[in-house]
Amino acid sequence: MVIHRSGEDPMKTLLSLAAVTLALVAGPAAAENWHKFSYNSTAAYLADVDSIAVEGDVTSIMVAKVPRTGTASDYHYSVDQFVFRCAARQVRSILNIGYGDDGAEMDRFDDSDVPWDDVVRNSYLEFLKNIACDGARSSDSTWPSIRAFVDSGRGS
Repeated sequence: MVIHRSGEDPMKTLLSLAAVTLALVAGPAAAENWHKFSYNSTAAYLADVDSIAVEGDVTSIMVAKVPRTGTASDYHYSVDQFVFRCAARQVRSILNIGYGDDGAEMDRFDDSDVPWDDVVRNSYLEFLKNIACDGARSSDSTWPSIRAFVDSGRGS
């Protein structure tokens, strides 16, 4: 039963409640802010700085590995969730998500039981640690989505 004040249109009250409920269920759209921080001849590596989250002494970040070549409509890539113990200079990859040519999720692998590794100096993971833990950011272009990165010519 929906309660409304005297003189108010019950349908208007019901529609307002439906809109609020829809907003709560749908939630806000996830923001993405992809920074290219490493690449080689076959892949570009982008960190989503808007995904950085800190819980206790653990900091997490999402990283995409995107092929450097492909057709304009090929949106396949993978995303790993890395977690760092920043002060201890330790890292592990706890989740991998594979996306198909159309950009839709295909595979998901939870690896949350893997042991911690040390972050090797001057490595890809140290660059990522600097982004996740120390606030470093790319001086290169940034993209609001992996699709936008691919559409831009894959950051070339």
